[in-house]
Amino acid sequence: MAAESEFVEIARLAAEEILAPPLSIRRGAALLYQVTVDNELSLTVDPKHPMRGNSAFQTDLCVFEEKAKDILIPRVVMEFKSKITTHDVLTYSAKARKHKQVYPYLRYGVVVSDESVVPGRLFTHNEALDFCATVAEYKGARLSEILAALLKAEVECSRRLEEVGFGKTRIHLFRTDVVFHTGGAKVK
Repeated sequence: MAAESEFVEIARLAAEEILAPPLSIRRGAALLYQVTVDNELSLTVDPKHPMRGNSAFQTDLCVFEEKAKDILIPRVVMEFKSKITTHDVLTYSAKARKHKQVYPYLRYGVVVSDESVVPGRLFTHNEALDFCATVAEYKGARLSEILAALLKAEVECSRRLEEVGFGKTRIHLFRTDVVFHTGGAKVK
């Protein structure tokens, strides 16, 4: 597979093909991992303009949804690795947990370019990652199709989580699912 930065670019281009406004994708976006107030009860960060190093971590790729002018909320984060170690699982899981404290509807996962199956260490050590896609066996159009289907599903899940989290929808069943379905429609 391509080097990690080249692989991120392949995924970004695939995402741009299927994402339609109000959705967009950014490479290297910073997301807040905490929002605090100082001793005068003023915010110590600007929630609309997070900056790496100021209570924000940088992400490889992030899908945003524009809710209003100058209001972009993160929907899906995709981090990229060529292989995934136990340390990676622990690190990205911790980052996901921190981001979700600020953005409770955020979906966060890892795309692994040089592995063909999700390793057991992910199930053993993960606490907050929502997905892991291993794509070593996919090339070209099939890779783009897999990534597009993943993004579509995760954006929809994020939207449902937002509705539930902010009281717009009530649910009677919650479950996780390890089955991955593919499809190719534009996401709006």
